[in-house]
Amino acid sequence: MTQTSASSSATLTIPEDDLKGIDRLRQKMRPALLYVVSTAQFFDIVNGASVAVAILPIAKDLNFTVTKVLWILNAYTITFAGLLLLFGRLGDLLGHRRMFMFGLLWFALWALVVSFSTSPIMFILARALQGMGAASTVPSAMALIAINYPAGPERTKAYSIFGAFGALGGITGILLAGGLIASIGWHWIFRISAIAAFILLAISFVTIPVEPSRVEKAKVDFLGAVTVTLGVTGIVYYISTGVEYGWASGKTLPLLFIAFILLITFIFIENRVQSPIMPLRIWKVSSFSTSVILAFISMAKSQGIIYYVNMVFQEVFQWNALQTALGLLAHAVMAVVVFGGLGRLLPRLPLKPLIMAGFLLRCVTALMFSFVDEHTSYWAIPFPAFILHVLGVGLTLLPIQITAVRDAENRDQGLVGALYNMGLQLGAPFGIAILNVISISTNGNSGGAVSGGPALMKGFRNAFYAMIAMGLLGFFLAWVILPWDKPMRPAVKKGGDQVEVEPAELESGDGVGVIEEASKEEVLAR
Repeated sequence: MTQTSASSSATLTIPEDDLKGIDRLRQKMRPALLYVVSTAQFFDIVNGASVAVAILPIAKDLNFTVTKVLWILNAYTITFAGLLLLFGRLGDLLGHRRMFMFGLLWFALWALVVSFSTSPIMFILARALQGMGAASTVPSAMALIAINYPAGPERTKAYSIFGAFGALGGITGILLAGGLIASIGWHWIFRISAIAAFILLAISFVTIPVEPSRVEKAKVDFLGAVTVTLGVTGIVYYISTGVEYGWASGKTLPLLFIAFILLITFIFIENRVQSPIMPLRIWKVSSFSTSVILAFISMAKSQGIIYYVNMVFQEVFQWNALQTALGLLAHAVMAVVVFGGLGRLLPRLPLKPLIMAGFLLRCVTALMFSFVDEHTSYWAIPFPAFILHVLGVGLTLLPIQITAVRDAENRDQGLVGALYNMGLQLGAPFGIAILNVISISTNGNSGGAVSGGPALMKGFRNAFYAMIAMGLLGFFLAWVILPWDKPMRPAVKKGGDQVEVEPAELESGDGVGVIEEASKEEVLAR
């Protein structure tokens, strides 16, 4: 963390007189970097949320068979999660600016292709290739924040803004899909995403600073890259299709076995090659490894809440898509308020108790939704439950994200961001898959399976109980493993020694002189 803080501060104070042309413009536009990478994540999430809403119109328009409908979502999820580690590490080796801009371009091009799809196979292939762009963009976006914002209050606020954009993207995607499907069609979900990505690509050219050229030629662990990509892809495929084909089906179980063999081989390779794609040293920090596990649990529970609240609104309350989107609007508004406010609060508080409190609040949310039936008023349970859920997500997800990246060196930020996001991406389908098994298996009656309507609340209720168990597991792991650390204090150089600066000093300006003096000395040394 010491090295990260010093180097990050140094890059922020290069005299403008030493810069020329486009570099001077980039220096002036540097404050916009955070909003560029946050907006990129915003549109990634908007795209994903919109497609989830548009599954049925897409399937009907392109004549998807029942067995292929799940691939409208799975094609993107599998390539996104499967390639995160590879592209995150390539960002560390080749430059995060380069990988971020490549990801935007790739995402935009294939979004356009998806929008002109005329058959299921064309849609699935183009959607899978679009997921590669997101896999390149997201870990590099997190790394650019970590590298350009010093550890402490400044980085915490930056990640809070990044998280707020993501939360807003989820509900925006639902609202956007509803409006587009009802007017000009689902094709514009992807065309708008493509246009936004092209605009961001142009803006990123003048806002993201060019990284210094590397003296050594980057060495890529190709064998490790292949084994981990295929292994993670196999795991995601198994999770995503297990509900459809069966967990012990001959179509899924052999692939899971092969995936585990590939991942074991990958670890064997990484322990022996000179330049591993995933240096095993990063797992020696218990706070990082626990953060990845907690991110997995957190996303499994979050996706479960959003998915089953949608089902409650549409099946139990009998709402249409637009009413459902409006019902979720309170969740989005609260997310922006809560995530923004936490940016100022988190630097002053230890993170462990916040994470624990957040998981407990989310357990209360699931418990509240378990009492809903077709006669329940929106304002009586769903609305206050949403408030608790957003607060709980903010108190868990933001501190978990900060804990995951804070001790990593600059050279590993892309890898750390990729592994953190891999935890999120694996958690989402896993949570839905497990909850669906619980819900579907308990939704039958003496006359056979329940086809729809308020009677489905029986299985939904059991799914909410399972979410409570997930929240308690996250609480227990955070309590047992995470350290009772103090608030973030970025270390800076003063008189040749490393000293810690209180967050309050940084915000009041007392610590700024220390950082700037260290930065000037490091720049002159270079």
